[in-house]
Amino acid sequence: RLIVIAEGKLDSKRRIVKLLKRDAQLLEATELKEQELRAHFTEEIKSLGLAIDSQAFDQLLIKSGFDFSEIQKNLEFLKTYKGASSITISDIEEAIPKTLQDNLFDLIQMILKKEIDSARSLVKDLRLQGEDEIKLLAILLSQFRIYTQVKLLKQEGRTESQIVSDLSELTGRKVNPYQVKFALRDSRGISLAYLEQAICLLIDTDFQMKSGTYEKDYLFDLAVLKLANPSV
Repeated sequence: RLIVIAEGKLDSKRRIVKLLKRDAQLLEATELKEQELRAHFTEEIKSLGLAIDSQAFDQLLIKSGFDFSEIQKNLEFLKTYKGASSITISDIEEAIPKTLQDNLFDLIQMILKKEIDSARSLVKDLRLQGEDEIKLLAILLSQFRIYTQVKLLKQEGRTESQIVSDLSELTGRKVNPYQVKFALRDSRGISLAYLEQAICLLIDTDFQMKSGTYEKDYLFDLAVLKLANPSV
């Protein structure tokens, strides 16, 4: 038996593809849509003997990045954590550890709300966990960039699905639809002028870190303060 694994869409005009479609058994593995994901794991939760309210279910999906394997892993962990019981949103927060992306998202929210003490405390915790400032800066820059991109495309009248397609073509990789969905939601109250200033600041800070102008921790803390107190 010969197994052929082909990524992407097959060109039906090619002779080899026509032969494969005629003679082979075709199994298509596509990413589940949100409704399909919800339907599957609603049944999975029942089969595990668990109960979960809608808010907790939404938080489980978000904390798992809408990733099938991550949701499966976190459900099994919750089963061990709670046994045959109801899962609440507090169980999700307590049992499923925050990812670095979660922490950086929290940091951005603290910066936007000018919660400097909370932001500095979180940065301190991330340093104690061994996270490097250049890596943290890169993730912040990536998040501010996608905020800018989705806002610009939204202004051009592009729909959510069109924005996903546009960004996938622009970056040369498939962009996660949920990343766009949350970026559209979270960037509503942020002006393009602020985002432009933030991106320039982060790029300049990255250059200074890599050129050894000052210590990385000092430069990162300074960037956080400037982001929380913009000139626009």
